[in-house]
Amino acid sequence: MANLALHSIRLAWASIAVRLPAILLPSTLLLAAGLYWALPAAAQTTATPAPPPGLTVAIAESGKALFLAALPDLLAPGRMGAPASVKFTSALGALKAFCRGVGGESPDIVVTTRQLRSSQVNECGKNGVDHIAGVALGRSAMVLAVRADSKLTNLTSRHVYLALARDVPDKDEFRRNAAIRWLDLDRSLPELDIRFHVPPRGDSGRPAFDALILQGGCRDEPLVKLISSAEQRIARCITTRVDRVREIAPPLAVRALLEAPAGTVGVISFAELQQSEGKLAALELDGVRPEFNSIVDGTYAYASTYYLYAKRGQVLHGGIAATDAAVDRIVSMTAQEKVTGPQGTLAKLGLTPLPEADRAAQRDVLTVHPDPYLVNSLMNWFGYVAAGLQSLGGLGGDLARGTDGESTSDFSDLMEIAGYKTQEVQTSISIIPSAGMTFGIVRSMSEADQDYLDRRLQLDMQRRPGALPALQRNIVRAVLDVSEAAEFEISRVEIEFVPLPSAKLIISPSEPPISMETAAILRAIERLKDRISELAH
Repeated sequence: MANLALHSIRLAWASIAVRLPAILLPSTLLLAAGLYWALPAAAQTTATPAPPPGLTVAIAESGKALFLAALPDLLAPGRMGAPASVKFTSALGALKAFCRGVGGESPDIVVTTRQLRSSQVNECGKNGVDHIAGVALGRSAMVLAVRADSKLTNLTSRHVYLALARDVPDKDEFRRNAAIRWLDLDRSLPELDIRFHVPPRGDSGRPAFDALILQGGCRDEPLVKLISSAEQRIARCITTRVDRVREIAPPLAVRALLEAPAGTVGVISFAELQQSEGKLAALELDGVRPEFNSIVDGTYAYASTYYLYAKRGQVLHGGIAATDAAVDRIVSMTAQEKVTGPQGTLAKLGLTPLPEADRAAQRDVLTVHPDPYLVNSLMNWFGYVAAGLQSLGGLGGDLARGTDGESTSDFSDLMEIAGYKTQEVQTSISIIPSAGMTFGIVRSMSEADQDYLDRRLQLDMQRRPGALPALQRNIVRAVLDVSEAAEFEISRVEIEFVPLPSAKLIISPSEPPISMETAAILRAIERLKDRISELAH
């Protein structure tokens, strides 16, 4: 068993060191999103009481249009037994409210475009939300399309950013965008005028376009990366020029694009692309064309997965049995083929269904079992795969080799996405050699950055097995956890790889005045300890 020591903690400036033993026992790091089935026995044996005042539903703004179209069917009063109170918020805000507790203002159901991460499941559990049902509803791809006769066939997200941004980086300053033709951005692009149709402000598709494509396209710009404030960086990335860009409402997007001059690029859904009967063609974006397989398996990065999360077993924490019954009906119905299948309600609204095997596995997990407290999880299709540890002898070599090789380079890339830059690399050659790195924060993360980093961590888990990569990802996840508590930040990360692996996180308030979110920060640190502890048994 690992002997983890938590050293000094101060509220205004905390220095937390988590140390690992030099030798770890082989194990497997398994971390699932925590989708559990548990139907309270009381709900099965007690007569149905009077209907509750209603269910509270939180909806992410990023999926507002689709969710509003689906709600009349998903949340029909006859199906629920109670009316629904619907609130709109950010994807992260919806999940935070969901995990706040049982009853009160905390929603019973959340429909969102953001996956409930393991750290948030832990936070839910600490607040009494310990039975969570989750349904992956499908994926929605944002497609950049042109008329089928266009000479423009591919772009990068950086091309889109440089074409649309009001001000673009030019050496050491920003200047007003003067690009007229696609050729002005890249000599490999055709000599066609830049014309772009984007979702209008206020439409739910606009935040997704801003986050996935515009922020994605400017994320690696050196001048943009020098901006420490997430808010200022977002403004630089998503503030568009007034010429060359038209705002087109989604119902008119296909027709407007068909009538537009050659070279015009429009933002449409994958379903609309298929319905155009070959009159529109999808652009290859960053080397990947949006097709069914590339959207479902995540190869095409510009797509969002839609989820429904619901609280079960609230009666165990003072809730009403009728609320549990209503939630049960909604979850069971939502997982059925008539909703999430290829011919279901959501497919007709534009979502790409999950593969058949994944839909079947999901239905099996959400099927009523005789044991009311049976626990199931959807590890396989949720992307949390095992990070297998090698032999004891291989572990020491892995740690030593990783201090200056590809592993450290990958770790530095992940830390840079999180907003941290390498300040020092320490090495010493002696009887007991040592090696370590120090990172300092240079910029805060936006929600789009957090989502992007989470996706990169999942891909990294599949690409880099082994002890050291698992340790590195745990450190990055701790940084990600703390970044979601807006009033605190990890100002410096000190890592020692050999002879004794350790990580010291220096936590400070991001800006005064501070509120008492210290408990949430300490829980993030405890989660890091728990993750590292899993490597030791």
